[in-house]
Amino acid sequence: MSLVKETEAKIDLEWDDDDVVPPKVTPDLIFLFDRMIEATIERIAPVKGDKVLDVGCGRAVDTIQIAQKGCKAVGLEPSRKMLGRSRVCVADSGSSVDLVQGIGENLPFRSGSFDWVMCKGALDHFPDPYKAVEEISRVLKPNGKAVISIANFESLGHRLGRNAHRLTKLIPRKGLNKRQAWEMPPDHTLRFDYPLIRQIVSSHLNIEESSGICLLWGAPMWDRITSAMPKRVSFFIMGLLDKLARRFPSMSDVVLVECSQKSIRSEE
Repeated sequence: MSLVKETEAKIDLEWDDDDVVPPKVTPDLIFLFDRMIEATIERIAPVKGDKVLDVGCGRAVDTIQIAQKGCKAVGLEPSRKMLGRSRVCVADSGSSVDLVQGIGENLPFRSGSFDWVMCKGALDHFPDPYKAVEEISRVLKPNGKAVISIANFESLGHRLGRNAHRLTKLIPRKGLNKRQAWEMPPDHTLRFDYPLIRQIVSSHLNIEESSGICLLWGAPMWDRITSAMPKRVSFFIMGLLDKLARRFPSMSDVVLVECSQKSIRSEE
């Protein structure tokens, strides 16, 4: 069996995102999701006629926003269920988006096809992230850019939450057995932290810039603290922390990297 066939065999073609968002959505989670979308998409700056690929597009909500920038947007998704949902979202939006079924480790496009490639919150779902990054580099045009954002499981909030959990395990109480924010979800294949993100991405791309998104998600009581405050106050505080996180990606909740092909930087 080829490596591609082995990778395809590991992918759940019926995966859906029903369990991605917890039943109770707190202000800190809303802020994190919104900022991750905003920070990633704002890095995509196409000119008219540019082709943009969204790898692991899910419901294609982000792909639709990219298409509204006036470029040719393509969403790639392995799951048949998610492709069905993305077609509904695209139709409802009235945007022009091409949807393709495929996997990140074997992108069904010619080399040098895209001016931009985006991969938001998906790289840790892939069976072989190294191969996916290689494929992203391959389909980029010589002067193209890749924008990748991924959850950091060694963020400050996760470290605080993990340490606090070790202490609270000594005191039996409800809720200790449920999956914690800092634990890797079952549909993830790798537990990313900042050094691993840089290692995998730089295996086939030049990292032009690294920045962080949000701070303290997963910290003890953070969800309750942000819920107890007036919405405007909690979002203001989280906004200040987000600005701080941009300068310290190793501590941030999400790491964002903007990249170019290795060959471009090596020639300069």
